[in-house]
Parts: sequence; C-alpha cells; structure tokens
Amino acid sequence: MPRAISHILSRVVTVLPTAATLGVLAGVAYLGHRTGWTIPTAASVFGATPSPTDAWCKDHGNPEATCVICRGFKITPTAPTVLAAEGTLRSTEEAPVEEPATEGKPRAPVQVPSAEVLRVAGVQTTTATTRAMVEAVEANAESGYDMSHYAQVATRVPGFAALVRVQAGDRVKKGDVLALIDSAEVGKAKAELLQSAASLASRRTALDRIRKSTTEGFRNQADLIAAEAEVRESEIRLYNARQAMTSIGLRPPEFAEGTVPAERDIQFLGLPAEIVAGLDLARATANLAPVVAPLDGSVIARNVIAGDVVDPARALFVVADTARMWVTADLPPAQVAGVTLGQQMEFRPDGATGEPFVGQISWISTEVNEKTRTVQVRAEVPNPRGRLLAHAFGRASIRIQATPAALAVPEEAVQPDGERRFVFVRLNDEVYRPRLVTLGGRSNGFVEVLSGLAPGETVATAGSYLLAAQANRGKLGAGCCAND
Repeated sequence: MPRAISHILSRVVTVLPTAATLGVLAGVAYLGHRTGWTIPTAASVFGATPSPTDAWCKDHGNPEATCVICRGFKITPTAPTVLAAEGTLRSTEEAPVEEPATEGKPRAPVQVPSAEVLRVAGVQTTTATTRAMVEAVEANAESGYDMSHYAQVATRVPGFAALVRVQAGDRVKKGDVLALIDSAEVGKAKAELLQSAASLASRRTALDRIRKSTTEGFRNQADLIAAEAEVRESEIRLYNARQAMTSIGLRPPEFAEGTVPAERDIQFLGLPAEIVAGLDLARATANLAPVVAPLDGSVIARNVIAGDVVDPARALFVVADTARMWVTADLPPAQVAGVTLGQQMEFRPDGATGEPFVGQISWISTEVNEKTRTVQVRAEVPNPRGRLLAHAFGRASIRIQATPAALAVPEEAVQPDGERRFVFVRLNDEVYRPRLVTLGGRSNGFVEVLSGLAPGETVATAGSYLLAAQANRGKLGAGCCAND
C-alpha cells in the first residue's frame, strides 16, 4: 500500500509542471482576448476606477481629457476663394471646401498637446493676404555678345603687318583703319588697274582714228571691226582690274573714260590723309592695304603686332558693339510653354549687386539640346554703360504673368499629398486643419492660392512639415506597439 501511494505521488509531481504551464498559457490567452492583446493598467486589473489621465484618444493621438475634438470642438469649414477675372478676390460660398482624403475619408485635424510644443518645434504661422504676384520661371543663363553686332576682322590678302593702330578696348567707328598690311598682291592689283586703264585709253584713241579713216575711205571695214574688238577687250580687262581691287578691300578710284588715274592716287588708295601724312613718302610702297572696322563698337581682342606674317585665315581683331548684349537661358521643356517672344527677362550675374539687367525675349529655340535636354531662350539686353560683361553666368527670370491682387502664402506653408497640395489652417492654438488648395504662380518665395483658402485665415508656415508628418502617421505601417 505505501508503495502504491508513493507511485501516485511520483506521477503527480511529474505532471504538475506541465499542468501549471498549460494553466498559465490559458490565463494569458484569456487576458489577451479580454484586453485586445494590450497591457492593461493596474486600475483595470484590480477593478479600480481609471484616472482621467489614463484614457487615451486613439483617433487624435492625445489624452482624452485634453482632446478638444473629442470634447466637442466644432470645426466650421471656410468657403474657398478664387481669383476673379478683374483681379479681385471673391468668395464662392456654394463651393464647399474640399479636404484631402486618406483612403476615402476626410483627413482628421491635427492636435498638439499645447502651443508651447509648436513653439519649441519651430512651427510658425502667418495670415493669408492678397499681394501683387508676378508669375515667373527661373533658369541658369549666360551673357554673350550680340552676334548681329560682332565681327572677326581679317586681312583679305597675305602679307605682313606694317602698322597696327589700335589696342584692345579702343572704341572704333565703321571704316576706321585698324592696321596696314604690306602685300605684293596689292601692288599687282594696283599695277593691273593702271595698265588696263592706259590700254583702254590708247585703244580708244586708235579706234577714233580708224573710224575717221574708214569714213573717209582710207580704211576698210575689217580694220574698224578689229579696233572695236580691241577696245572691248580693254574694257573687260579694266572691269576685271576694278573687281580685283574691290575683292582685296580697296575701292577703285573714279576717273573719266579714256584717261589714266594718277599714280599718287593709286599708290595710297584707301588710306586716310592723316595716315598718309605720317608715312615716309620716299620709302612707302604701293603695296599697302588697310584693315578697317566693319561696324561701330569696341576692339575686344587684338591678335597681331607689327611685323607679323598674316593671311585671310587668321582673325587679326575682334570688334563688337557692347551697347546691346545677348542673354541665353536654358529652360526645362515643361517651362517653355508659357514663354513667348517679347516677354521680359531679368538677368542677375553671379556675385553681382544692384539692379538686374532687363531685356526682351527675341528668340526661342525650336529644339531640345541633345546634351543638356533644355531649350534655349534668348533676350536682347540694353547695355549702354557696358556693365554687363560677356560670358557671365547667372540666373534669369522670365515674367510669365502679373496679377495685381492675388491671395498668397509663403511657399513653405504648402505641403504635398501625392499630386495634390494642402496647407494647415489654424483653428486654435492646438488644432490645425489640413486644407486642400489649388495653386497658381510663384514669386519671391510666395505662391498664389487660387482656391481652398480665404483671406485672413492663419496657416502654418515654417515647420509645417511636422504637422504633415503627424497627419500622415496613419499611412505608416503598423509597428509592434500598434493599438489596432
């Protein structure tokens, strides 16, 4: 008998830990089912009445004792405002305020424990007001010379530079002599002009004698025809000599038919009197040809010195009129649609102070650059004092549209919600309502609000992204401490 009792006790001791474990698990399962698998407060476990500070508002993320929404705070939506055609603001009471939705439900207001929390977090507010707005697009830009008033000046004949008269930076007028080139081709062209003129004069005189003799019967018709052909040949030769002079940049002198120009007139052809006066006439040759300025402007580059060997393939000077410059901006293709010829462009070079340079758009490219994937837009900018330098980088602003009175808020007040945009409207010191808005143009850090907001409403600006993060917390995935 004692042996049987001992056996039973031994079996009980063996099964007891397993049974205790199963009992504990059953208790945990029951408690979890009753509490929604959350850790209960001590008051609920022992049957005590919970403290008001223990109740938590799951919908608004605040203690129920201080949740103004749960306490019955009534939110009255404000009718949106739109911009009337005449540029004034009007209210559309018939159009209710549309709230951003999350999964088909209106987005709930955002409440914080106190206004002090917002102050510490750096959240600031401002009042939506009307202001003059100028819609503009901005892009990187570069200044340059006006290519319609820009010239690279070279000699038309090979030779060497006998005299260089200007320096870089000098102002010149169209036709001013920049340099003298000593070229054998010039001397040959001048000699050919004299010879062809002399030949024509001689043959004309002979033709007159033969025509008279033929009329009197002393010559036959064949001699007259031959003399006329020789005169025609001399005329063609003189014409070719004139063209040769023109092709090398010299204007042939005017002289009567049957005469020969003076050698002095040909020797210094194309040279102003003040230059001729400075030459040593005893040593000066007829090979001199001037290099002249093709336009009014400034010498921006000089690439020759006296004695240099030169040829037509080498630019000796660069002359440009800096009174008008080009500014070329590179715009993304999406921004070009609102740009038209004649619109105003403002250009501010990097590091420059003072007023920007202002011009009008004169050209819009018809292609997207293969490398930069941008579209070039060019403006002509007056530069009478020469303050705008070529090849300066900076930012260009193109005015698209001007509105004298537009409802606007700082750009930092606007927060994204997918493809939509919204602002946080202050309801009281602790509660902000996210409000869907329709935006217009941007200018100087402000953005125009076409609908969704009324003048005088207070919105969060700096730090509004913190309110957006609080409003979007429901979109985040559930963590280990999620309540539901």
